[in-house]
Amino acid sequence: MPYTGGLSYGGTIVGPPAQTTWLRLTHRLDPANGEHELRAWSSRDGRRWVKGGVWTLPAGADVRVGLISQGRTGSDPAAHASFDYLRVFRG
Repeated sequence: MPYTGGLSYGGTIVGPPAQTTWLRLTHRLDPANGEHELRAWSSRDGRRWVKGGVWTLPAGADVRVGLISQGRTGSDPAAHASFDYLRVFRG
């Protein structure tokens, strides 16, 4: 994401992981300034959701979503993730 002439990659913490963890991303446009606000949510059971941080992108930004798994190099046990499905819809 371009930010004052450079690139900025932000991170945030959502909720505690489990053997199976659901992830939800919500998007809204701020009516005051047109900025994109994306919020992460996670759930250990698919019913109760923990609210996470918000990423704010500039008005007019080309918002794209993707999935990635990251782990610490050399972690024991090694981090492993698999994604069952991705669904995108407009509410």
